[in-house]
Amino acid sequence: MIRIVATLFAASFFAVAALCFMPCPAAASNIFCAASAGVLPLDPATGLISPEQSTTRYAVILGVRGKRTVSASVTFINRKNAYIVDIPTSPIFALKNRHDRYTQAMLVRFAHPTHVRYAYVDTAAVDGAAAITCPTVPLKPIVPRKMTGKEIIGHTSQKFDATFQQALPPLPCGAVYRRTKVLHAGTVYGGDFGLKSRSAVALVALDSRGNSASVKLLKSSGIAQFDQNVLAAAESTKYRPASFLCTPIVSEYIFVGQYSP
Repeated sequence: MIRIVATLFAASFFAVAALCFMPCPAAASNIFCAASAGVLPLDPATGLISPEQSTTRYAVILGVRGKRTVSASVTFINRKNAYIVDIPTSPIFALKNRHDRYTQAMLVRFAHPTHVRYAYVDTAAVDGAAAITCPTVPLKPIVPRKMTGKEIIGHTSQKFDATFQQALPPLPCGAVYRRTKVLHAGTVYGGDFGLKSRSAVALVALDSRGNSASVKLLKSSGIAQFDQNVLAAAESTKYRPASFLCTPIVSEYIFVGQYSP
């Protein structure tokens, strides 16, 4: 028996380039922009990762497809307002076993306690090239399940103040963000793949119309034919695009095909 399990792509972030105690924000996970932003709330008194939803301080780190430097404009969204931070040209560093490079953790300060719900890179300039406007890929801040006792913002970290950009417009769709939805799943064609249960995982990049921009195998089942069947099914699936502030946006989707004998 073959079945499909399709799930929304969920991004996890990392707090400090030197530690990387949790998955890092990686530009490779976002084909639409050369940079992505990882955001973590901080306790303003201690500088440690905070479980609180509202705070005046956030740690920010950029994952970058580049070699030397990056500058970027990052937008932060709470329930009512948008804020922006312009990050000047900063060096990026390689991490072991990582294809992308990363900035050091930076501190973003808000004038009042703010519950940042989403953050995304508006523009990015990599390795001295001109800044490029990125399609909106909003990602949620995250707090590790296991709190770390290490400070992630040091005396040499860059510090920036968030600037109010605008109040959010009324949302006739009723939600700041709506996930990608499968409208009609493609068929994973059958075959005799032995007596062992198997699965293959594909990452589908979708444009703002819900059309497949690329399909990439993330995890092989160990059988090339079944992998190809899952990739074909992921590509032929009909999707409703994600939306942000009631506007369709690009997105990514994890598509899982499972085989059971």
